[in-house]
Amino acid sequence: MPDFLGRLPFRWHLWIAARMLPPIAARGPLERLLGFATPGGATPAYASLSVSEILTAVKNVSARPWVMREQRCLREGLLAFRFLALAGYRPVLHFGVAPETAKSNHPRAHCWISLDGKAIFNPPTEPMLNLL
Repeated sequence: MPDFLGRLPFRWHLWIAARMLPPIAARGPLERLLGFATPGGATPAYASLSVSEILTAVKNVSARPWVMREQRCLREGLLAFRFLALAGYRPVLHFGVAPETAKSNHPRAHCWISLDGKAIFNPPTEPMLNLL
């Protein structure tokens, strides 16, 4: 069987999740988004996938957003967290705010993923105050 056929269920699952995320984000609080990103079940569904395969696929599926343009790191972070967890990894989802904007009406926020204590996806380019 060609390799791409073995990856098809993952790619479809990721594509569908990427399309479901914006309406969930538009209608609900952060808890609802985190619930969407946190998979249930103990059995890794995508254990054969490497971290780099998952992160590349998330970047590809999020490449040209029609919605959530201003929240790209949030969309990518939630998807990466979900699918890394579905592959059996233990990712950590981080939220932060740029310190100089924390008390302003328009704070600059960022979302990134770490694995084993190292930022692996969308690491912040400036110091951030961790929120979660």
